[in-house]
Amino acid sequence: MRWLIRGGAVAAWLAVSASLVVGTANLEPEHGERPVGAFGFAIVGLACLALTAVWRMPVTAAGTEAFALLLYLGFGYPDGPVLFAGLVPLFALGILRPRRLAYAVAAGMAATVVGTNVATGGAGVLDLVFVGWAGVAVFAADALRGRRERTAAAERAERDRVLAERLRIAQDLHDSVGHAMAVINVQSGMARHVIDDHPEVAKEALEIVRTVSGTILDELNAMVRLLRDDSAPLRPSPGVADIPELVASMDRAKLAVTLDLDAPGIDQPVGGAVYRIVQESLTNAAKHGASPVGVTVRVGENGLRLDVVNDVRTPGPDVPGAGIRGMGERARATGGTLTAGREDGRFRVSARWP
Repeated sequence: MRWLIRGGAVAAWLAVSASLVVGTANLEPEHGERPVGAFGFAIVGLACLALTAVWRMPVTAAGTEAFALLLYLGFGYPDGPVLFAGLVPLFALGILRPRRLAYAVAAGMAATVVGTNVATGGAGVLDLVFVGWAGVAVFAADALRGRRERTAAAERAERDRVLAERLRIAQDLHDSVGHAMAVINVQSGMARHVIDDHPEVAKEALEIVRTVSGTILDELNAMVRLLRDDSAPLRPSPGVADIPELVASMDRAKLAVTLDLDAPGIDQPVGGAVYRIVQESLTNAAKHGASPVGVTVRVGENGLRLDVVNDVRTPGPDVPGAGIRGMGERARATGGTLTAGREDGRFRVSARWP
């Protein structure tokens, strides 16, 4: 494929060069103009040679073209197709180099052509045509580059959107599955210990396991359908209003939780972030902490306040895992802040939204 592109570029250069040479050879000098001789054709050859570097070194190519035009017009040769050889590097400059540089070089080349012809007494309509086409070449290149930049920006935005959606799905999976697995772990462990002496308690624990596992399977199926088909119906995202049911599920899992909820009017996406942070905090409390757990969600003069506090089982430093990082990302993504760590022998997760 590369050799085909190079072959096409060589063919285009040969065609343009042949057109310049043949067009120059057919020029008829007017009054006061010099016939194009060997030196004139050498200048045309220089202009053709400069076109070979137009995409690799557009500034050098444009400078060489301007110098060739200065020599050609300065020696009094008739205006001809060699003038328009300078438009090619101007177009390349408009695409490959900063806009200011491209416009500056175009203005300089136009001034060279017009000034030289004025100085030699050969100014004509073709000079004005060159000035106009020089502007068109840079403007067209600028428009093409602008379109490419907009396309690239749209592609970057789409990639960012896909990555953000993947992160959201990963966070939801972590929070939902982690919460469910914590409940299942607690309940199955309790059932194992009491199944001989208290089968009715074991039965209740296994019923909770069945309910929680069924719920998480439904969520996973819904997420898989969404990934396969964007038009698949979505269940409403959980919010602040769903926190009491979340706390009740942990109570059924024998994790004592007290809830202080007074946060009316908290909609998505902040409400979803609050729910997921509470869910992850309760999951961590079930896996690593101990009862009781206090959950506070309140709206005050300083904004929305969320605190989850629980006892800890063992002393020692805390190593933030994916769950705590995910909570922080959720808070920041919705305009809030979050801190998590031990405080007076208890573990506290605190989030604030203005």
